Amino acid sequence: MNARHVPSDDWSGLLKKEEEALITILKEKALVRCKLAQKEYYECVKGRTLSIAWACRESGKKLNECLHEETSEEKLNEAKRKWIKAGKPRVGTENGERIPVTFM
Repeated sequence: MNARHVPSDDWSGLLKKEEEALITILKEKALVRCKLAQKEYYECVKGRTLSIAWACRESGKKLNECLHEETSEEKLNEAKRKWIKAGKPRVGTENGERIPVTFM
């Protein structure tokens, strides 16, 4: 392997805090994309206690599947590639305001 050529899945230069920021962004985007499933689950569990386990099983399963799909390892690797390709732009907050995520 050439020292100048880094495989696309080699994240050794990625700091832990950078990866954590990307995971947080993925989770935020997943909640937006799964809003319908989230609302359906919320409507089901509203006013229930023990019956949530069987009454809301299907809507809970749909929500979990959606969230897992949107936060998969594949999606994380894609976000890492895009972020590195964009020149590792700054993510997080500045003066209490969210820095917009433009690379995704």
